[in-house]
Amino acid sequence: MKILGRILFATGVVAALAAIALPSVAAAGGKVDTTFNAANFSPGTAIDNKYWPLIPGTQFVFTDQSADGCEVELFQVTNSVKNDFPPPYDSIIATEILDRSWLSPKCDGHYALTETAQDWHAQDNDGNVWYFGENTVAYDADQCPSLEGSWTSGVNGAEPGIIMLAHPQPGDTYRQEFDAGNAEDWGKVLRLNDTVKIGLGAFADCLVTKEWSPLEKGAVEQKLYCPAGGGLMLNYELKGKTLRIEYAGNSLPDGDYAQEGVCPKQ
Repeated sequence: MKILGRILFATGVVAALAAIALPSVAAAGGKVDTTFNAANFSPGTAIDNKYWPLIPGTQFVFTDQSADGCEVELFQVTNSVKNDFPPPYDSIIATEILDRSWLSPKCDGHYALTETAQDWHAQDNDGNVWYFGENTVAYDADQCPSLEGSWTSGVNGAEPGIIMLAHPQPGDTYRQEFDAGNAEDWGKVLRLNDTVKIGLGAFADCLVTKEWSPLEKGAVEQKLYCPAGGGLMLNYELKGKTLRIEYAGNSLPDGDYAQEGVCPKQ
């Protein structure tokens, strides 16, 4: 789940989440228990968490500009599902996300496809959104095409994690994914009431998280999830380098977007 360094966007959906105790969530400020329980998932449950709603048929576009050029990412919530996970995840019906990134080195509107991925998410009965894996193909690496970062719950010991808590509280720390040596991201809730301003306007009551991986020493990402209005800005920090990444709307900017990836050395 890349999203230009994994910035995240939430629409203005107001979710009617269950107001019950969460057996999978620790007290505020503590480590969240992400032990999987198949009995806590109901097939067909909509992903309507107010900070991370994934409604089939919706799509979001993100952009950034750096020394590498202009990058555009298209994040589409599809009507497809993945329901062939191995045990103990074989009862899970996960929504599939189609995520594609393009780069225009000269920012001239000619975009090469750099990565394509399918991500799989499902919401439990308490309102937590879980991440069950991804199938990623990248075309901008030395080893190309690269499947690095791909993983599936139940394959080679990989386990799902929580990508968004039902009731996040400052200090909550949670595992987002686990595939030993390949995908080991963690998240921590920092604040719940930030206001951010981007080109589309100002948005209040934004959730701020910090995310990192022990596999990438020194790399820290800060994300903002804004449920009201549907936009956000993110400062994405990677080893001291800060990039400004914005939600740009629901349509790709004008340009020529390649539909197939090409390895640089080809």
